[in-house]
Amino acid sequence: MKVYGHRAAAGEAPENTIAGCRHAIERGARYLELDLGLSADRKLVVIHDKKVNRTTYSRGAVSKYTAAELARMDARRSGPPWPRKKNAGVPTLDALLGATPEVKGYYLEVKPGALSVMENMAELLAAQFANRFEAKRVVITSMNQNLHHTLRELAPHIHLGLVSLRPDAVRELEEFDYQHLVLPWGVCNPFALRHARKLGVEVAVWTVNDPQMIKNLYRMKVNSVITDYPSMALPMVASLMR
Repeated sequence: MKVYGHRAAAGEAPENTIAGCRHAIERGARYLELDLGLSADRKLVVIHDKKVNRTTYSRGAVSKYTAAELARMDARRSGPPWPRKKNAGVPTLDALLGATPEVKGYYLEVKPGALSVMENMAELLAAQFANRFEAKRVVITSMNQNLHHTLRELAPHIHLGLVSLRPDAVRELEEFDYQHLVLPWGVCNPFALRHARKLGVEVAVWTVNDPQMIKNLYRMKVNSVITDYPSMALPMVASLMR
C-alpha cells in the first residue's frame, strides 16, 4: 500500500507548498497528492481553493494574481503552526517539481471549472508532461471529464485518475480509459474495489487520518491511502506490510 501525503502534509505543514513537500519527504514520503490552479499569467500553480483567502493572508481569486505574486504570498494561514516563511508561498508546479526530486509519484488534482479553463489547463499539462518519460511520475486526477477528454486527445501517454464521490463510480471506469480511481473513505466499498481490480484500475482513498481506518483499508487491499499525517501513516503501513 502506498501512502500519499494529502496536499503534501496538510495536518503537519503548510499545505500545497514546497516547505510542506520537503517536510513530508524528510519523514519518508515518496508519494504526494497536490492541487492545481491557474494564475493570471496562465501558469500552473499549486493551490487547492479558487481563492487565496483561506490559505494565505491575501484575498481574491487565484486567477487574478500572477505566478510571481502568488509565490511571494505567505501560505501558512490555515495550517498548523509553522515557524519559517521560506518556501511557504504558492508555488508554480514547475518550481515544486524541481524542489522534490525524491518523489516517486504525484497525484495532481484539477478542480472542476469552466470549459475554457479546463481546456487551458489540459493544454498546459500536456506541454509540461510532453512525453512518457516526463509523465512517468504523474497521474492527473479530476472530477471533470472535459479535462480528461482533452488530455486524452492531447497527451494519451499521461495517466488519468477519476475523482468520484459516488460508491458506484465503476460505470464511469468502464466508459473511459482511467488508470486510477480516487474515492473518499466513506464511499469506498468492496464492490467498487473488486470491479476496479478487474479493470486494472488502482484505487486510492482520501482523507485517511485514522490508524484503524488505515488497517481496514489495508485488509481491503486498497492500493493507496491519502493522508494529512504522513508521519503517522508511513510507519503504520510499514508495520502492516512486514
